[in-house]
Amino acid sequence: MLRNADLAVRQLADQQGERSLPSELDTTDRLGRDSGPYSTRNSSKGSLLLEAHLVFRALASGTSLEEVRTACLAGKLLHQSARETRHRIWELLHWRFFAWNPPGWVLEDLIEAARGDVASPWFSGLVYIHYARRDHLTFDFVTDKLAGLWTAGVREIRRQDVIDFLVESANGERPKWRESTRTKVAGNLLSALRDFGLLTGVQRKRLQLPVVSPEAVLHLCYLLEAEGFRGRAVLDARDWQLFLWDVRDTSQALARLAQRGEIRFERSGATVVLELPKRLIGDAR
Repeated sequence: MLRNADLAVRQLADQQGERSLPSELDTTDRLGRDSGPYSTRNSSKGSLLLEAHLVFRALASGTSLEEVRTACLAGKLLHQSARETRHRIWELLHWRFFAWNPPGWVLEDLIEAARGDVASPWFSGLVYIHYARRDHLTFDFVTDKLAGLWTAGVREIRRQDVIDFLVESANGERPKWRESTRTKVAGNLLSALRDFGLLTGVQRKRLQLPVVSPEAVLHLCYLLEAEGFRGRAVLDARDWQLFLWDVRDTSQALARLAQRGEIRFERSGATVVLELPKRLIGDAR
């Protein structure tokens, strides 16, 4: 495992000419959370779960981020035939995991999880958290739309649901994307959510509760704490709805972490006590 993931991030940031998605401004407000206008960045390529696994497995072997980038673009790590495709994939991965200069423990968690299988709830859960937090549209669609549909008992999800959400979000203004673009974004968003376990099915997609590992729950706790959330605010954070959870589901997940000795969690009415051990570089969970 990398002993200093912060150094690895600086290595990548210092590369001459390196830019992530140059047509976009990284409008990060809090620890990587995308708060900018809805973007078409995920109009292709989907979850990139396998590609992310390859990158973090390479980092786990001790390869530097600069070397990983070079290997991706040269076709040694990513095997897509077209260099333009490999470059676009690297840009997306860079945006999701590196462009916002994450704390070293964020990368260490991903590196450690990548030592396991790509389909493990530990790794896929961490990738999903950052995929959603780094894309404003995905985050809002899941937490504002899908979580509500789940609570209402609706299970069948269509591409049109995403398109309708985009129209509703425009507040009566003329949509800024062409219909073909909205359709493409919708299809790729749903395909990614299927990869992450929120949906099942190919032509007819249905909502389902994803399998969420305790490591993913703890990782999100640390992200929220780093953003300034404390106590009850952590429990009420919208981020938990990425798993289609309500407050009760979140409380149960935090209680299980407390039983494992990972955190201190107590809840009595509206009062919530949540304490996390301090994270240090080299302390992958």
